[in-house]
Amino acid sequence: MEQETLATELLRQIKSNARRWFIIAMVELGIIAILVACWFIVPTETYTETEYSQEVEDIEDSDITQNIGDSYGESKTDGN
Repeated sequence: MEQETLATELLRQIKSNARRWFIIAMVELGIIAILVACWFIVPTETYTETEYSQEVEDIEDSDITQNIGDSYGESKTDGN
């Protein structure tokens, strides 16, 4: 029966740890590859912009007022 030295025991543990970390790295790589593939495969029609339009038929009889300037209607620019 061979006696296992400290060096061979440490090498055996390092080998098993390296195998374990390699498997974890490959699983992570697979997950990243799937995420990147899904990024390009997902249809972009679901993320389109929505457009809104507003029409004013009779501007003379409208109750909407627009003040240009601050809250008191005073403008800081020199204009009409």
